[in-house]
Amino acid sequence: MEKTNKLIDYIKKFDKVGIAFSGGTDSAFLLATAVKAVGAARVFAITVDSVLVPRKEISDAAAFAEELGVKAHIIKADALNVEQVRQNDKTRCYHCKKNIYSSIKNKAIELGASVIMDGKNADDEKEYRPGACAAEELSVISPLAMFAFTKEEIRSESKRLGSATWSKPANACLATRLPYNTEVNTDILKKIEETEILLNDVGINPVRARVHGEILRIEAKPDDFHVIINNKNIKEELHGLGFRYITLDLDGIRSGSMD
Repeated sequence: MEKTNKLIDYIKKFDKVGIAFSGGTDSAFLLATAVKAVGAARVFAITVDSVLVPRKEISDAAAFAEELGVKAHIIKADALNVEQVRQNDKTRCYHCKKNIYSSIKNKAIELGASVIMDGKNADDEKEYRPGACAAEELSVISPLAMFAFTKEEIRSESKRLGSATWSKPANACLATRLPYNTEVNTDILKKIEETEILLNDVGINPVRARVHGEILRIEAKPDDFHVIINNKNIKEELHGLGFRYITLDLDGIRSGSMD
């Protein structure tokens, strides 16, 4: 693909490249392309370990990087120390990303990276993503957006290149499962993560566990609704997590429904 060749040529301009690596389809494609451009020894995969990120995402990211021969750098960042994140106001995403990208930048400087890149794509620029401003303020480059890669193109190229992440469902930080101005704490984040793991284990993926107090609003593909409705064990286990009411969102799964 011509865009991919242009992306490779662009990355070749840099000596050492730091990738803000979540392990998702976009950043995985960027990481693999960076390895092709400058070699694994000159690429640093920097993944943030935070309570806002599901544990499996961290381990999957590290495994993918190591498959490419890239050392996985897992760093800690406690976004809940930031009041705006903890209080979950409309600026949460900006302050959270500022915290995360600051940690990534510090690590990249320590490793000697000459540039930091993230996996933001052209479609992301059409959505409400205040966190992108924080990345720009910290001089993080988004080459996939720069070369107008859409999500569909990234998946298509990833599949062509044989990457297992081509079909990986999109994910987002666990705080996005809560309405704005609902306090974010480790207990509720753990409950959300456990809920989504439970639903994944019975084959429901993608899924979002949106929490409104005692109410669990499940966003999933309508074709998967019958799995939840007909499985008594799921309902019992979800009630066991502390939800009084369990509901299915008839609009199905969609990005940014809390916005």
